[in-house]
Amino acid sequence: MVDKHVFEHPEESIFPIFDGYIHNYLQLFINVEEEYIYEDVGVSPYAPDEQGAMRKFNPIRDDLYFNLYPETKLDLQMDVGC
Repeated sequence: MVDKHVFEHPEESIFPIFDGYIHNYLQLFINVEEEYIYEDVGVSPYAPDEQGAMRKFNPIRDDLYFNLYPETKLDLQMDVGC
């Protein structure tokens, strides 16, 4: 949602939107060139199951191209090793 907003309103971004620079916040968590999520990033990619509980897991750490389940909430956190 944040990246979508920044893309639609680039003047509000704290990042320059140019080649060679960060294009979106997701790039802070993923190595795009080598296609993996950084190891020090906590990922919580869950969608609602049939009962509505957020238990349907999206295996995006194993496959960045995995089609997310509808209504997925993707939480990414920097893991500082605490």
